[in-house]
Amino acid sequence: LPGHQLYFDVAENVKVLPVSAYNSGASPFATTQAAYQASRGSIQSETDWNYAVGYRYTSKLISGSVYAYHTDFSNRLQQISTGSPNNPYTVIKNVGAVTMNGVDAGFSVRPVAGLQLASSISYDHATYSNNVAETTSAGVTTYNVKGQQVVAYPRLMYKGQLSYHWRDAEIHADVQYIGKRNLSYTGDEKVPSYWLTNVVVQYDLTHFVNHRTDSSILHRLTLDLNIYNITNAHYISTMGQNGFPMSGDYQSVALGAPRQFFGSIKADF
Repeated sequence: LPGHQLYFDVAENVKVLPVSAYNSGASPFATTQAAYQASRGSIQSETDWNYAVGYRYTSKLISGSVYAYHTDFSNRLQQISTGSPNNPYTVIKNVGAVTMNGVDAGFSVRPVAGLQLASSISYDHATYSNNVAETTSAGVTTYNVKGQQVVAYPRLMYKGQLSYHWRDAEIHADVQYIGKRNLSYTGDEKVPSYWLTNVVVQYDLTHFVNHRTDSSILHRLTLDLNIYNITNAHYISTMGQNGFPMSGDYQSVALGAPRQFFGSIKADF
């Protein structure tokens, strides 16, 4: 039917083992020789089967979509770290299978010329299917990660945007929500959720400048004013740069930027 689209997808994927220098990435080769020798027998390329179905609708007034998926991961490779954050001891471990089920939905409404309201939401239930055992000089330690959300994966995310365009001016505000995330594999340490709000004002100066100078040398001249994190929210943005611990805290995170103001002028000749 006009404006309607139904689609589905089935795919098998394989992830090539990444290569990077010592302690500089999530690679099974980016560790000590002893750690590599201990893990090489369990390291295999990560694979997955992904099944998805979706629906889209588009008209002059509204656009919307909903997308559901199920993914089965095998040989999921994860970066596990111990030691100080300044000198971490990192290994890549095969934590077995991961099952992921999720749905994404979004819509945008254009009630009058120049005005648009958009919103999207995502739910992702990604959990480990097996517990993880570690062998040390003291014996074998089993970590209860089965059923825990995959580290750094929020279950719920939301984003909304309101924009209005009038003649040469445009203003839009967007807000996003990131749910809490597991910092440790056992889920006993989490990063809290946060809301982030940004505002942008843009003005096209092209006609004004060309009229004043009686010249058309400028193809486009725009002025942008941006306020990032307008509520000055305190939040953690990046996490796991040096890997994730099996349990407990590990200060491998980066704080999000505070409220910031930006102004820029862009000229196209």
